[in-house]
Amino acid sequence: MRFLVLLLLPTMTFAESKFSNESEVSLIQTGGNSSVETYNAKTKSTWEADKSIYVLAGHYTLGTSENKVDNTNETEKVESARNWDAQFRYEQVLTNVLNGFLAVQYEGDEFSGFKQRENLDVGAKYFITKTEKTNSFTEFGARYTIEKKLVRDDDNKDILNYTKARLYYEIAHKKSSTLSYKFWIEYLPNFTESEDYLITYEPSIAYVLSDTFSLKTAYKAVYDNKPNVDGNDNTDYTFTTSVIAKF
Repeated sequence: MRFLVLLLLPTMTFAESKFSNESEVSLIQTGGNSSVETYNAKTKSTWEADKSIYVLAGHYTLGTSENKVDNTNETEKVESARNWDAQFRYEQVLTNVLNGFLAVQYEGDEFSGFKQRENLDVGAKYFITKTEKTNSFTEFGARYTIEKKLVRDDDNKDILNYTKARLYYEIAHKKSSTLSYKFWIEYLPNFTESEDYLITYEPSIAYVLSDTFSLKTAYKAVYDNKPNVDGNDNTDYTFTTSVIAKF
């Protein structure tokens, strides 16, 4: 599965494909009594060729703050958040309402207790509603995860393998020519360690500024029933306002 991308790329017929990209960026900066900077960037490129769909996506989030050094007038910059992911996905159109897919994803978040995860997915995508105003679908499949943790467990292991399922639902609705909203939720039950499941969801609202640019506000929450780091909260969340470019 590590060579999935290399095996699939030669089959792509770019000359006849339909290309689209959606990228977003946000920056939060405060000064005065508190000095905090947060950067978030996200991108998704899609190629559609006949009945094949190829998706390349990823994101990077970095948060820093300036703290005063004890007994001095100096400050030091300290990371308060850093996470990233990169994903390649292949979809095959089977019927008007059903696609099959394969995907490989790499992600990292040291503040959540792991250096890197490699997720290998296989499954199906079923379209529930496909209209001009509303688009909704669900995905179901299997996931195999290889996770490298920051701290070794009781068996002195820092690389663990998990067998999981993946259930996903998304709905997007266009309220008007300038206003739309989206909601998605993902559930990852863990068959290897049943208590270590994940639930992620994100509601968002987007306002069209021009043919290319939109303004998006989103709240994303990740619930980890068994955090890797003792004492960590079960839920991590991010609230962002971003500028989106589509072409």
